[in-house]
Amino acid sequence: MKALIIAAGNGTRMQPVTRGRHKSLMPLLGLKIIERVILGAKEAGIGEFVIVTGYKGKKLREFLGDGTKYGISISFVQNHNWKRANGISTLAAQKHFGENFVLLMGDHVFSPKTLIRIQRLKLKNNECALAIDKNLDSVLDISDTTKVLVRDGRVTALSKNLENYNAYDTGMFVCSPYIFEVLKKTTGRHKNSLSDGMRIFVSEGRLRTLDIKGNLWADCDTWEDIKFARNKFLNHLSKGGDGLISKYLNRKVSTLISRYIVNTPITPNAISLIILLMSIPTFFLLATGIYPWLILGGFLIQFMSILDGVDGEIARMKFLGSKWGGYLDANLDKYIDTAAVTGMTLGYLKTTGNIWIIPISLFIIFGLGLDGYMPIKFEVLTGKKLNFYPLQFINMKRDARLLILSLGAIFNLILLSFLTLLLFYHLKVIIRLISAKRINDQLKSVHSIAP
Repeated sequence: MKALIIAAGNGTRMQPVTRGRHKSLMPLLGLKIIERVILGAKEAGIGEFVIVTGYKGKKLREFLGDGTKYGISISFVQNHNWKRANGISTLAAQKHFGENFVLLMGDHVFSPKTLIRIQRLKLKNNECALAIDKNLDSVLDISDTTKVLVRDGRVTALSKNLENYNAYDTGMFVCSPYIFEVLKKTTGRHKNSLSDGMRIFVSEGRLRTLDIKGNLWADCDTWEDIKFARNKFLNHLSKGGDGLISKYLNRKVSTLISRYIVNTPITPNAISLIILLMSIPTFFLLATGIYPWLILGGFLIQFMSILDGVDGEIARMKFLGSKWGGYLDANLDKYIDTAAVTGMTLGYLKTTGNIWIIPISLFIIFGLGLDGYMPIKFEVLTGKKLNFYPLQFINMKRDARLLILSLGAIFNLILLSFLTLLLFYHLKVIIRLISAKRINDQLKSVHSIAP
C-alpha cells in the first residue's frame, strides 16, 4: 500500500520557533518530524510515498530527496494553492492513486503498530477508515484537536468544535480513491479542508474507525506540542517484556540518558560495545575483593544494567532496530555477565580462601548459558515454544540478576548473591525440563491418534 503525506502548510502557530524552516523539519528526539512520519510508515511496511508540498516545498524536497537514504521511494507534488487548506493538497495527488492508500499528516507522529493494524482493515467500495484515540487525556491542546463521535465502529460526527464527542482524530486514514471524488465536490463549494470531505463520508456512513488502544500519536502544531510529543515518546519506551527492576528502576534512569544521547550520532550498537568495554574495569574492581573497589564495581554492574536499556531505547526512537543489533546485544550480554561473576569470584577467593566459590560460580555461568540455550534448542527440535508455565515467579530476568550481583558486591554478600542465583537458575532448568517433557508427551499423543 502506498502512502500520501500532506506537508504543504506554513505552520503559522510554529512560526515563532521555526525561523523560516518548514514545520515538519523541526527536530523531535534525534529525527525531523517528517522523518519520524516516513520511518514509522516504513516500519509498518510502506515503501512508496507521495508527499504534497507547498510552503518551503523546495527545502523539504532537498532534505528528503528521492527517499534512497531511507530505503524507500518518494515522489513529490507541489501544491501552489497550499494556503487553501489540506483538502486541496490531498486532491492535488489524485493521479498517483488508483487503489486504496494510507493518508498521513506531515506533522502527526504515530506508532507503527497503529498503521499496521489499520492497513489490515477490509474496506468496502467508497469507504475510508480513521484511526481514533478514545483516551481523552492524550492531547495538549483540546481546542485545536479534531474531535469525533463514534458509534458502532463508525464516525457519526467530526469537527474541532464538537461538544459531544468520545474520541480524537489522530490524522491517520486509509482511503479509497473515492475520496478524490468527494473532495472535488467539497472544494467546488469552497469547503477546502480534508475534514469537510470526511464529513461527506460521515453523512454516507462510510467513515469507519480503528481505536489505537493506547498506542502513541501526537500532533506537532506548536513548540509546546513538540515537547509534549517528546515526553509521550519517552514514556512509551518500556517494553512488554521488561522485568520489574527495569520497569520501576532502570527505565527511570535510562530514559533520562536516552533523551540526550538520541540527539547525538551514537548508535545502539555503539552503546552495546561501550557497555562491553565498561565490563573490563568492572572485572578488575571486583577482583580486588576489598572496599571501596567492591562498592564501585557493584555500582558499575547496575549502571551497565541501566545502559543495557539505552541501546534499545535509541533503536526504537530512531527506527534503528535490527535483527543483527538484537543478536549482537544478546551475545555481548553473556560476556558482560561472565566478567561480573568471574571478577566477584576472584575477589572472594582472594580475601576468604574459600575454594567452593569456584564451582558455585561455574555452575552459575553454566546456568546462564542454559537459560538461553534450552528454549531455542527445544523450538529447533520440535517447532514448539518451550512454555514456562509452572512457577512463573522464578522466571528471573537479566535486570534482576544484575541487581542481585550489584547488591552482593556493594554489601560484600557475594556468597549469598551467588547461592541465590544458583538456586533460581537451576530450579528454572528443572522446571523447563518438566515443561519440555509435558509438551513432548502432548506431541506424541497427537501423532499417535492422527489417521
